[in-house]
Order: sequence, then C-alpha cells, then structure tokens
Amino acid sequence: MRPGDIDRWLTGERILLAAGDAAGWTTALTRPGRTISVWPPEAEAPQSDAAVCADWRWRGDEAAHRRFLAEIRRRLRPSGMLVIEQAGATAGFDPLTGRAGPVRFYHPTELATLVGGAGFRVAHVELTSTAEGPAPPGVLIVARALVAPPDSLAVTGWGEESADTRLDLRYADDEAELLDPPPAAVWAGLAASADEVAGHYPVDDPFGSLRGAPVVSRYLGRTVAPAQLYFGAGVTSLLRDLAGLADGGPVLAPAHTHPDLQAWAAFRGAEIEIAAGPATVAGLTAEIRRVRPALVHLDRPAFDASILGLADLVRLAGTAAEAGAAVVVDESAAAYLGPAGSAATVVGEAGNLIVLRGFTKAYSWGGLRAGFAVCSPAIAVRVRELVTPMLIGELALLAALRVLAAGDPLAALRRRVRTVKPRFVERLTTAGLAVEPGHPDIPWVVVADADGAAGRTLAGRGIRGLLPAPAPVPSPPAPGRLHLTVPLSARRIELFDTLFDTVREDVSP
Repeated sequence: MRPGDIDRWLTGERILLAAGDAAGWTTALTRPGRTISVWPPEAEAPQSDAAVCADWRWRGDEAAHRRFLAEIRRRLRPSGMLVIEQAGATAGFDPLTGRAGPVRFYHPTELATLVGGAGFRVAHVELTSTAEGPAPPGVLIVARALVAPPDSLAVTGWGEESADTRLDLRYADDEAELLDPPPAAVWAGLAASADEVAGHYPVDDPFGSLRGAPVVSRYLGRTVAPAQLYFGAGVTSLLRDLAGLADGGPVLAPAHTHPDLQAWAAFRGAEIEIAAGPATVAGLTAEIRRVRPALVHLDRPAFDASILGLADLVRLAGTAAEAGAAVVVDESAAAYLGPAGSAATVVGEAGNLIVLRGFTKAYSWGGLRAGFAVCSPAIAVRVRELVTPMLIGELALLAALRVLAAGDPLAALRRRVRTVKPRFVERLTTAGLAVEPGHPDIPWVVVADADGAAGRTLAGRGIRGLLPAPAPVPSPPAPGRLHLTVPLSARRIELFDTLFDTVREDVSP
C-alpha cells in the first residue's frame, strides 16, 4: 500500500506508528510539523492524535490482539484516528486456523469486529487487494477512539463544579420533606439494627429477589415473581450489566436518552443508533423497523418530561420483538407517577421488557445506591445471566424494601408540583423563554436553548440548569434544550425569584 493511502486519513501532529519496517514508514509518513513515535511509546509520552499499524502482521492469539488494540486506544486522544493496513494472506494460509505460519490474517469483517470490541468506532473499511479461495484479502480499516468509561458516562459531566452557582436546578433538594413517610424516618428505623443487618451475607438471595418479590408485588399491584426481579447498586449498575443484551448488535435510543447504557454497549463493540426526530410511537416504530436493533433503550419520563403511555409502550415492545430486540425502560424518575404509572405493571403484556427503578429522584436517596429491575418472564433468563449478584448491600436493600412497603408516599409531593409548576412555567415564559412543560406531575421543564444563550444568561444570575448528557457516538442534530427543576420549597422559590428578576431583560426578544 502506498503511504499516501494511509496519510490521507491522518489528522493532528502526533502519530503513533506500529510497523515491521518502522524506519521506512517513519520516513514515508514524515511531514512538516508532524511528530512520529514508534510503538511502544514511552510511559510518559502524551496521547497521540492518530495511530498507524502499517503492513501489520498479527502474531500471537486473538486475546493478545484485543489487548494490543485496547492499549493503542489508551494512547490516543478521544476521537483519535486508528488506521490499520493488513496485507492479504500469504501462501500456506490455513482456513481452519486463520493463519499462515505464525501470522493470523483476519477477514475484513472479523478485523472490523475486533477493532470495534477494543473501544473504537469503525468509520471506513476498504479492500486493498483481492484473494483467491478462502484466504483473506488485504484490507484498510479506519476507526475513531471512543471516549472510555467513566469519562463517557453522564456522572462525569454532572460532577463538574460551578463556583458561581447559587441555585442548582439540575436537581431538587427539597422533595424528600414532602414524602410521607419521609425517607429519613425509614432510615432512622433501620439504623438501630445496622450492625446485625451488615453482618448478614445473603448468598441464599443474591439478587434480593426472594425478599423483594412480595414487597414489589404489593407496591405495583401486580404479581412479580422472584425470577423477574433483580436489585442492584442503583440504576447505573443495572444499565452497565444490561448493556450486554445488545451482545454486539445495534442499540437504538432516542436523542437525549441517558447515555450510560449506550456508552458501555459501544465500548463492547455495539453499533449505536440515535433516533432522529421526536420520540413518538410512530417515529420510534419506523426507526426500529429501519435499524432492526438488538436492544432499544428508552427513558420514561424522557428528558423533556414527556411520558410514553403504557399502551403505546406495549405496542412499541411488540414492534421491537418482531426485530428480535429487547427493550430497556429507564424509570429512574418515574416515581413521581405513582406505582400505577410504572411500566413495570405491564411487563407481563410483552416478552421483552425490562423496567429499571431507582431511589434518587423523589426519594433523594442518591447515596443509597439502590435500584431494581422488573422484567418480562420470557426474558428473565437472559437478565439473570447479565446482572451481577450480591450487587446491593443489605442496608440499602432493606431500606429500599421498607420505603416500597410504605406504598406511594409521594401524594403530597405531586400536589405540590401541580401547585407550583404552572407559576414556574409562567415566569420562564414571561421572560421570553420557550418552555416545554411536559407532564404535570414531573417536577422539571425544559427550555429551548439552541445556541446556549438561555443557559449562559441563567448561569450569569447564579442559576444552573442541566444540559442533556452527550451521546457516546456522533448523532443527528437535536434541538438544544436545558432542563430546569421546579423549585418546590418556599426557600428555593424565594431564591429563584430573587435571582430570576433580572433575567427577563436579557432573554426577551
């Protein structure tokens, strides 16, 4: 292959080179302003902009090749380019082993899969030679390094501090006081027996399913068998495990869906498809039929506080089933709807639904790290294979079960949201902001913020909103939106009014 065929894909100044003829390829790829380092790089070397494996020969086994590619990715900046040029198989190729002597030759699709599984997104594949019989032809593969977890996860962006923030409307710290019973009282009742509880090693109930099923069944008003129920260390841990449902196949998610599942699936080699357009039933149905995903991931409520109806969800799950896809519904913020509003009540009406619930939203128990999954009976075996056992601590499990056993403690919170949310929407609208109020029971709204002006104006007054976490892969353009949690308590409403009084003059047309 000519050096120019590789050079056209290279960007940036720092190039990492792996080649049998390192000296020759260094000379061929040298350009003004470009620095080329030969593999392996120095331990303290800065990350490279691109890596080249030229005229590459794969020695050793496939596991070693995966480790090699993963180490190259770690040496690249995020979105750095990888260019691999593998020559066609030489004489003596054995189709049973994929080798010619000690060298492994991959067919183009095999090599693309290997690269994708090492944390790259394959962007281009082309043949560089032909081959006779079963021998692989020469191939050039171009891929971009994905941002690795945890940097690709939502929590990384959320953890960034802002010293000028006086009112953080990304979250709510005034919800728990409206719950009956308050979570603090539940925890206090459990704390007295903390030593005894912490000493229990639940090998007889590693998923919390046996103890949890009767409680969750009463909470939902539906029978949930132990085989359908899995507790974990918050919804985040369950999303990581359930990314395995893609099993390398495509994952489909609407724009602004919580990105963690997609990030982990992409890092395992799955293709990620972000649905363009609004997340309507008609739109998602069309996207499922187009993509034919292995896994569909939905947020309920969505980022814009809209709610997909239960009947619509069941129909959508049926469409996904026709494509052979599982459907994961993240209901981290669905507690506001009450038990009857949960998609967990309809898992028995489909064979491919997994619904995740947590205790951060409404309960304000983000530090508890408790969450659970309720799945359709037909998919329970697959879920059991993926969820990590013994993932939730005993104190967290018992606290979660006690608060669920209390039934629906959010009635007063819902009344408060319905009382103060309309005024909040009116204030934002009067100031010239375009507001999407969403479902009346969901305590947040989104405002249009295509160019970031609304967010900057609010930040200048000490009010911080929540931007949607970016998808882990390039995705179609989506409307710019800013999430603002509704202040519920008198102190937060008063602080919002004080800070917001000067906003109108900056955002009005």
